[in-house]
Amino acid sequence: MAHNHFLIAESPIDVNIAKQTNILITQMNFPKEKIIMDPLTGALGYGLEYTYSVIERIRLQAFNGDEMVQMPIISFVGQESWKVKETKVSQDKEPMWGDQEKRGILWETTTAVSLMLSGANILVLRHPYSVTFIKETINKLSDGL
Repeated sequence: MAHNHFLIAESPIDVNIAKQTNILITQMNFPKEKIIMDPLTGALGYGLEYTYSVIERIRLQAFNGDEMVQMPIISFVGQESWKVKETKVSQDKEPMWGDQEKRGILWETTTAVSLMLSGANILVLRHPYSVTFIKETINKLSDGL
């Protein structure tokens, strides 16, 4: 608070715990405008569906007026995507899986697009091609507005 920093409120993938974390932080006189929620991220095949539904439920509560879940949501997509078996195993060990780098990029971008559509505001990616693809996707989605 002394240096006007933002705070990332990390909580397990659970709507109620995320909300309770925000409540406890604001009770310590930390401004809610400086809180960014991190309800944790599950990569494609490793809990993405559950993560998607939790972020979606957080957004629905926010739209219904709950001020304790109206903070931006950050998803560390790259961190989660690049540690799974499917992105780490080389093509030598699993030739049917195809090129390892391309597979990792696709894993990361698929996860990122899904979480973006669920309501995540900030996506932290690792591969430059993933960043490019996500920027293009955002531009294409916003062209219709």
